[in-house]
Amino acid sequence: MGYLKDERPTTIGVEGGWNLGAYHYKGSRLLEEYVAGLKHKKLTGSFCPGCARVIVPPRNLCGRCHRKMDGRKTVSDRGTITCFVVSPPIYKGKLKVLGMDPVEIGLVKDGQVVIPVFVKFDGSDSNTDTVLLNADPKDVHIGMRVKVVWAKELQGSLADVEGVEPI
Repeated sequence: MGYLKDERPTTIGVEGGWNLGAYHYKGSRLLEEYVAGLKHKKLTGSFCPGCARVIVPPRNLCGRCHRKMDGRKTVSDRGTITCFVVSPPIYKGKLKVLGMDPVEIGLVKDGQVVIPVFVKFDGSDSNTDTVLLNADPKDVHIGMRVKVVWAKELQGSLADVEGVEPI
């Protein structure tokens, strides 16, 4: 098995923007395929021919059997929470993220609670990190069923997935 850097000597980048500002995410052809699928409300993963695992977002190599993952598989936009954290309320002037106040830049509302989660989407064998929206923190639990909240205007960027919400 050859090195992937020999096959793809140049780095591919994906441009975009979040409320935090512009970003340039360095990635591979897989990232381009993944964000292109998001524009059509599709979550795409890599399929391993050795152990039949499906990893979302896609990867070049299987972490279990170390085989090249050339196959692709579309998975459901519904899944199950496998891990979560409930933040304390975020107030203006009390927290800095990358040197910026998330309330001042409009990322969160004053006093809002943020719930980062890991979700195992149906048809996938991996966890994907995102944020839980439209949920009461008291009701969140491992095993909770959720679905993707898509952006109103899909642009083929990572920001097309705003988060997940309870079903």
